[in-house]
Amino acid sequence: MNLKIVTDEAKGKGKGKKSAPQKKQITRWLPPKRQRIMMLQPIRHELLAEMVWEILIRLPVESLARFKLVSKPWQAIISNPVFIRAHLQCSKQKQQRSPSSFLIVPQIYLGPNPSITFSTNIRFYKWSLQQDDMKMRRSSSSIATLHYGRHFPAGEFELVSQMAHCDGLVLLPTNSNTYIFNPATRDAISLPESQHNVLQHCTCLPIGFGLDASTGKYKVARSFYRAFDYDSISMGMEVFTINGQDRSWTASSMDPPYLILCPQTAIYCKGCLFYFIDKEKQPCSPRGLIRFSLEDETFGITPLLNNVFPIVEDEDIVLHELDGELCATFFCKSMQRLFVCMTRDIIDPEWHICYIINVSTRCQPMASLSNAGILIRQNNYLFRCYKEAHSITHSVNEDGIFDIDGLRFLGPTEDTLGHAWEDLCWFDLLPYTESLVPVNHKASLHAS
Repeated sequence: MNLKIVTDEAKGKGKGKKSAPQKKQITRWLPPKRQRIMMLQPIRHELLAEMVWEILIRLPVESLARFKLVSKPWQAIISNPVFIRAHLQCSKQKQQRSPSSFLIVPQIYLGPNPSITFSTNIRFYKWSLQQDDMKMRRSSSSIATLHYGRHFPAGEFELVSQMAHCDGLVLLPTNSNTYIFNPATRDAISLPESQHNVLQHCTCLPIGFGLDASTGKYKVARSFYRAFDYDSISMGMEVFTINGQDRSWTASSMDPPYLILCPQTAIYCKGCLFYFIDKEKQPCSPRGLIRFSLEDETFGITPLLNNVFPIVEDEDIVLHELDGELCATFFCKSMQRLFVCMTRDIIDPEWHICYIINVSTRCQPMASLSNAGILIRQNNYLFRCYKEAHSITHSVNEDGIFDIDGLRFLGPTEDTLGHAWEDLCWFDLLPYTESLVPVNHKASLHAS
């Protein structure tokens, strides 16, 4: 800002005249109005851009799909990988504060009687668990809405395995193909078949997927059989990088140190996938989990809690990831108790028993609650369990149970109470974080 001081004393200087002392007068020469506006323009644009960014990253994907059509600048913003990552982090923080968003995916037998063939009609229902829903055992007012559906040709696969979720992407393993979905963007890809497996289409192979933080890419890791006969069984591991340069499976340089239980879907935690060992084929194997690093594609063993008495078999152990920690639940049939254990260190774990819950059947944790508790699934029931200062032992409170069979499933052709499927085998219940993460280079918010 320009500033000039003018005084009467200065005016009479050099003329030999003396004037009486007068008060100094200050005159400011300000820029014209247009110049002031131009000076503030970059600040206004910067603040506006910041405000637009903060608003957009908090919007659901459905709204962003419409805003992408507003203008090319908005399309460029929403499609930018930096924005996609910021939107994902915002969605994850919201889900961590209040874990209420879930995907329900029914797996249905193809035929009136239970068989080994499953329906190829895959439907993702989005459901929000509200606080009031836990106050009643059957909540006909709670609604699960069809989020995305994909009907594959009949016979494309016969068997399905448990789904997995990571950053808005969902993995569906089958006996023939492996699929990755982003239900929010309505996008899906089918991964190529394995060229390494000698048991083609016989069963669902051990598989898992997650984020390789070193590259920012999502990887699918699938175990396969190199040899399978009465004399010898050997397994390898192959990796597919989503949006990678190579559109094929790459066999890792290392083989699993032990045979991996088949079928199973691995749990992702801290950049690694965790698999159970096939104890039936290798009874002398250690009591632990096979750990596969997505970064360097190497194996290790993560020991399990070994001082649970009576001994809990692997079939009664369920793995999960809670708040970035590895969680293992041990169901002791003879004691009718569930031990919920967690560890921060996945290499040399120190397992801590966080809860002991009196239950009659095997359960699995679904999510951590903001007020020092966890959400537990027991078959088709959900209940909350909170930490208490004086005890870690809990019993199931009937008032805190929600019966998922009471849900109302809504879709274009559905409006029914309870399950609309007579031949339901099971349903996957996945804690869900909506995201814009693409599953291929041409992924679009408008994919059909």
